[in-house]
Amino acid sequence: MNKKQFLNTYKKVDELKQEATGQSQKPPIYRSKYDERLIKDFHYAKFQKNLQNARQSESLKNLLEKEEWSEEDTEVLLRSLR
Repeated sequence: MNKKQFLNTYKKVDELKQEATGQSQKPPIYRSKYDERLIKDFHYAKFQKNLQNARQSESLKNLLEKEEWSEEDTEVLLRSLR
């Protein structure tokens, strides 16, 4: 048994012990299911708002139709995405 296999065996044994005791090394990201749902809904609403703003932006539409962009065009794009 080489060193890598030996270390992997120890990792597997540790994982089995943690599964048996119900412990996990990573704490949950969200405090509760309600918090998770609230945060995800907030981010989705923010995404929808940005999408709507991008679709209605005339300057962005004009930039997308251009074949070659200059530095000024890039700056306009960045300003419109803020």
